[in-house]
Amino acid sequence: MKNYYYLVFTPESFIASQLPPEEFGHYLSVGTKKRTRGQNIFFEIDPDKMKEMPHDYINKKLIPYPDGEPKRSVFFGIYRVLEKTPLKALKNLYLATDDGKVLEIKQAEYMPSDQDEIHLYQQFNPVTTRVASKLSPPEFIQFLTNKKNPVSAPKIFFAELQLNELATNPMSPLHNLPYPNPDHLRDCLIKLNETEGKLTKTVLRFMQDDLSYRTIRNGFFIGKKNKFLFYPFPSTKELESKYFSWWRSALNQHYY
Repeated sequence: MKNYYYLVFTPESFIASQLPPEEFGHYLSVGTKKRTRGQNIFFEIDPDKMKEMPHDYINKKLIPYPDGEPKRSVFFGIYRVLEKTPLKALKNLYLATDDGKVLEIKQAEYMPSDQDEIHLYQQFNPVTTRVASKLSPPEFIQFLTNKKNPVSAPKIFFAELQLNELATNPMSPLHNLPYPNPDHLRDCLIKLNETEGKLTKTVLRFMQDDLSYRTIRNGFFIGKKNKFLFYPFPSTKELESKYFSWWRSALNQHYY
């Protein structure tokens, strides 16, 4: 039976499992008897590219149940696990809805925009702060992982969220952007836009609920300094055709 290794962000942990990614994501979200419900975001990792792995411990614990069912989870790390994960060890990213539908996202080259605009970032690790910034995603990574700055992190993982017209004009209407406290969001964008030399502005100090997947703009970023990986979120056309089952679940996640 094949073993799989995951970097999970809900909560932050290393988990070994005999479940492949889609089954593992379903298990994380709804459990074995569907008595739980929750969104989950995780990477599959390549154990051969990790610096240290407790292989003896994993091999001892990760064995099938007596009835032959695969072992679903063995935790082998719960503290600063992103920091311990080399970028080269990260494989595909998986987004699980709260009813267990799983979307696989592969790495791709990031094509930066040449437009002068404000960005909105939802961080997942090591903090869950939502931040507006004048910095592009690569610049944001360099800025927050620069140890010379008073506030920094060894590595960060985040998604860029939609701002639509607000990205270039904070006074524009929100239209269908489902953000809490829209007036506060607008005030933050205006303050950031008007303050010369200010690069970031905190919008929310921490995530209180699951991420609304429909607010994702272009995708997910993970990196440090001048090295990062980009995982592009599918286009609306792809979501409504190729990934319709997952997308329908994602749109309904807050209304059960």
